[in-house]
Amino acid sequence: MGRMKKRMIATAMVAIMSISLVPAAFAADPQEQKLESVISHSERWVDSNKKVEITEYDLGDGFTAIETVLDEYNVGLTRNSGTKTQEKTVEIKNGTSVAATITVSGTFTYDGKKATVTSYSHSRTVKPGYTETGWGASKGNSGLLNDAYVSAKLTVKQTSTSKSFSKTAEITCSKNGD
Repeated sequence: MGRMKKRMIATAMVAIMSISLVPAAFAADPQEQKLESVISHSERWVDSNKKVEITEYDLGDGFTAIETVLDEYNVGLTRNSGTKTQEKTVEIKNGTSVAATITVSGTFTYDGKKATVTSYSHSRTVKPGYTETGWGASKGNSGLLNDAYVSAKLTVKQTSTSKSFSKTAEITCSKNGD
């Protein structure tokens, strides 16, 4: 009986610890916790297979970001299959001056069951007066709970004020091409 009681207590402890640690695992990077408010957003279809979206964000401290996303679709034999090419450029500005630019692009295939990254690239440019303090990029194919993606995160510090900010550019494709 003592052995069974120990197993039950151990199982209960593991369950409690698992539940209590979940919020910490999903906590955002402190730089990313700053609220970004949308200043403006527009989107339009250039033709039946190509869409452009432009969104401007207020990053705080006089910084803004302009995201431009270009989606191009090549639908396969069924509606839920084909290829999607996507490019996102994020231009980070301090007032009217460009501080940094991040670009990610990729081509995805999708078939209604999964999405796969078939090619990708990422780049960044940091203008004089700013220092890159962090850069990271990743990619992944779709899974049970996630879309295929290409992502790049840039952290920059303004040399004159030591103000620091981070911005992530990410493109995605669901199993249905969304």
